[in-house]
Amino acid sequence: MMKTETMDGYLYIINYAEGEESLCRLEMKVLFNQELTGKYLFSSLAIDPSRSVFIKERLTILYSHPTYEGLYQQVKENPLNLETFKCLFLRFKGQELSYQERLKRLKDIGFLIGGEADMYQPKQVLGLTVIEGRWLFGILEANSNEWVSHENKPHSYSFSLSVRVSRAVANIAVGRHPHRQIIDPCCGAGTVILEVLTVGGKIVGNELNPKVAQKAIENLKHYGYEPVIQIGDIQDIKEHYEVAILDLPYGHFNPIEPEVQRMIIKEARRIADELIIVTQVNMNQQLKEVGFEVLEQCTAVKGKFTRYITMCR
Repeated sequence: MMKTETMDGYLYIINYAEGEESLCRLEMKVLFNQELTGKYLFSSLAIDPSRSVFIKERLTILYSHPTYEGLYQQVKENPLNLETFKCLFLRFKGQELSYQERLKRLKDIGFLIGGEADMYQPKQVLGLTVIEGRWLFGILEANSNEWVSHENKPHSYSFSLSVRVSRAVANIAVGRHPHRQIIDPCCGAGTVILEVLTVGGKIVGNELNPKVAQKAIENLKHYGYEPVIQIGDIQDIKEHYEVAILDLPYGHFNPIEPEVQRMIIKEARRIADELIIVTQVNMNQQLKEVGFEVLEQCTAVKGKFTRYITMCR
């Protein structure tokens, strides 16, 4: 685990479902410029914990010391003053404190905080933990899980990317550059479009089938977003973009010929400097043949089904 010398900044608590570890690692690498080796990371970057499905919580570190006694003294000398609050202990693998010890330390620290303790509806949640030989205390923010509501959008297809994978792909495409010009040239019902907009990115969608494009428009309007969807063939796109996101069509009802897939990839090379492509098989060779350089690749596995997410330029 990469760590800072002082552990100032933020502690992010990471969690992922079975089959998502590879995808989570790539997303965290793009967002934080770190290789994730555990289920937490330290960073000076302030990233909204609700942006990623993999960030469970974020602790803004206000106090840090090698010993609990030293941390306690820091809080005592410079106490927080809040209206209402509650304190939680963050547990990590390898911690040896008993429940009674954790509870006592929470109570001791809590008595130093100005304000009223409220275990049910506090206006501020505080977090206490010990990790990598240091005690940390600060403001704890949980993921709001806003993306869950996107699972109930008006229109979707059983073969579409899941919201979880779509949001990770959106974060990989946007990264820390919200002003990047992004296009989804085969956007379907707009699942990826919605996630890019939700994480603060700028994107337009293109869809060949007018009926499907209308479903994407209705999905975006349902969540209060402008219908940034255009109807047409990828071969007719004239504008150039910094990034293209492509969930490569495979023809779930009518098989799509390899030549058509190659054409779509080649057109993505024409209209964008970089490509985030989602495929059902490893297509590195095909990507190289049309001029792409493969930068990073990960997988999202669900049961016996694997999707490859590849970053190219």
